[in-house]
Amino acid sequence: MLVIWLVLGLCSPATSLPAQVVLDEPQPHPLHTGDRGLHGRFLHITDVHPDPFYKHGAHPSTACHRKKPKKKRRAGYYGTAYKECDSPLALTNFTLDYLEERWSDEIDFVIWTGDSARHDNDDEIPRPLSEVYELNEAVAEKMKQIFSSKGIPVVPTIGNNDVWPHVRAFTAAHFDHMETRVLRFRRMWSDFIPPESRASFLQGGYFSIEVVPGALAVVSLNTMYFYSSNEGVDGCPMSDDDDPGNQQFTWFEDQLKMFRSRQLQVWVIGHVPPTDGHYYSQCYGRYVELSLRFQDTILGHLFGHLNTDHVQ
Repeated sequence: MLVIWLVLGLCSPATSLPAQVVLDEPQPHPLHTGDRGLHGRFLHITDVHPDPFYKHGAHPSTACHRKKPKKKRRAGYYGTAYKECDSPLALTNFTLDYLEERWSDEIDFVIWTGDSARHDNDDEIPRPLSEVYELNEAVAEKMKQIFSSKGIPVVPTIGNNDVWPHVRAFTAAHFDHMETRVLRFRRMWSDFIPPESRASFLQGGYFSIEVVPGALAVVSLNTMYFYSSNEGVDGCPMSDDDDPGNQQFTWFEDQLKMFRSRQLQVWVIGHVPPTDGHYYSQCYGRYVELSLRFQDTILGHLFGHLNTDHVQ
């Protein structure tokens, strides 16, 4: 698991407080009242990958699930860095408990950029959809307990291992099931997604939220529509306005225009990072163009997916 601690310089509050979408009155999330005061810090948590089948002492070549090597390195109690093993529950629980004890009273919000289920990398223990949901629900409940219960906004995004089939759930071939899956995440993340953002989340698994009302927002993208490993999408073709990736970019542009007009600044988050190696070329081009055009509004870009074994 990678946990990044960042220091945030907040912008000056905007002069007016219209709602996030075109409504008569602002609709702040009920948990985000701003009564806690600001600390100037936030947490970025990504790629937790809890693995209930991880076994201390197992062989790393089995995803740390079985076989004890006689001489080679064995799976550690708190994980096995630089090997193809996910996180033991001992590590995920210890880390989240530590954050609750030491940091939950010192931060303003939490960015959570996906992959909260184990990898499907063991043919002897296949990963069913039910397990993907159960692991995500367990992590979400922990986030609610540690952060949301204290009024700290948590902003999640969907990772490629949070869906099943792996990567391809947000595709035309699985469209009939997509709505059911988005609804499941909406219920799972009901404490995290404000009411005025539920329509966009139901449309495609993306949303925005003001984490500091009138000053700072987060746009959470669903990068499964841009990810070049997702062969079930068309990759944002310029000739197709109905392409789901293009629809998301149109929504993204509208959000940036709205936040710029209100003098808010924005963190952009997602799971798969925007590079020409990870995104379809036309999706990458649109992302870069918007990022440059709105660089006066966007504070930065926070993503996961790379599974780097370090704490920063």
